[in-house]
Amino acid sequence: MPSIFETYFSRFEAFEKRINEPVSKQLGIIVTIPCYFEPDILHTINSICACEKPHCDVEILVVVNHGEHASTEVKTQNQKTLDALSTFCLKYSSKSLKIIPIKTFDIPQKQAGVGYARKVAMDEATHRFAQINNPDGIIVSCDADTLVAPNYLVAIEEFYQKNANIDAATIAFAHQSTENEAILQYELYMRYYVEQLKRISFPYAFHTVGSCFSVRAKTYCRQGGMNKRQAGEDFYFLQKVFQTETVGEINTTLVMPSPRASDRVPFGTGTAVATLQQNGQNLLTYPMESFDVLQDFFSKIPLFQNCGKQELRETYNSLNTCFQKFLQFDDFKQKIIEIQHNTASEEQFRKRFFQWFNGFLVFKFLNFSCQNGFQKRSVVEVAKQLIHSEKSSTFDVLRDYRRLQHVVV
Repeated sequence: MPSIFETYFSRFEAFEKRINEPVSKQLGIIVTIPCYFEPDILHTINSICACEKPHCDVEILVVVNHGEHASTEVKTQNQKTLDALSTFCLKYSSKSLKIIPIKTFDIPQKQAGVGYARKVAMDEATHRFAQINNPDGIIVSCDADTLVAPNYLVAIEEFYQKNANIDAATIAFAHQSTENEAILQYELYMRYYVEQLKRISFPYAFHTVGSCFSVRAKTYCRQGGMNKRQAGEDFYFLQKVFQTETVGEINTTLVMPSPRASDRVPFGTGTAVATLQQNGQNLLTYPMESFDVLQDFFSKIPLFQNCGKQELRETYNSLNTCFQKFLQFDDFKQKIIEIQHNTASEEQFRKRFFQWFNGFLVFKFLNFSCQNGFQKRSVVEVAKQLIHSEKSSTFDVLRDYRRLQHVVV
């Protein structure tokens, strides 16, 4: 029977091995970092290297990358970055902690982006663990503009050692700035969204931040590896993981992403911060009422499991009219009947139901609802409403959400 690694490399689109350096048999954690036009990458590397050392050996794979049509400025900076990393490696790499830069220049323009670079890094990590037959090796996803807490590596190691059943885990985060109103609002938006998912009993209420998650090598293989999307690659990958794997949360350490503005991708932290800084406006998000519609829909799952076509019609007709516009009855009926035919217990029904109505559909409905009768509102306003807060500043409200989500800053 082929190993999980052999299956991955034979069945899925994976990049070829790029590193010929021997692999330590004690290698247990590989931190992967896509790096595009990052003159300050050594701040991140130093932050990881300064961490308390775990019992296992660690590698940091840095994929310095750009597309074939990148500007001269980007190409020049990336070569400087590669040279600086190479010098740093010679000086600071040790048997137990190695920094390995991976040159990935002139990527075909249609594929160039963070997804491609993250996949190069994570595929290479998979090759490294395959060479020592370590399917439980931990692949950590990080970014080139983040800092980490001193116990970052130790906390990750301890979490997976204590939770042998866990296949993947998100890692607690807090943005570096406490004064940048734009990033405070954006982080609040992220935390409000997850708290709403918890309130409506959505089972995959986890953050999807590219610099703040980890997976076992075997989990990465089972999921077919990272995608090459030019934006949102982390969201799409993690949604697959949430639906089929056992996922935990590492709240005993901290990742500190950069609060900087950016226009590299059409959505995400950098873009949201740039827009807010330019427009000087409040960040808007989905109102309580949109989530209430989903909560009502999810509350009817026990009814869906056993009812016939006529009862399905009656239950469907009781749903919010906006939701009925979003999900036509014939599509709804066909899906529910399919789930009924393929499940025997309430637990199986619920699991398969949410594999259908997953994070993509939740996000899609929330956007649809705000185009069809519901109005987006200030994130500070609705975030305060959700937790019944009377705090006046954005940072104070955010701090309450961090505490609620067990983030220790």
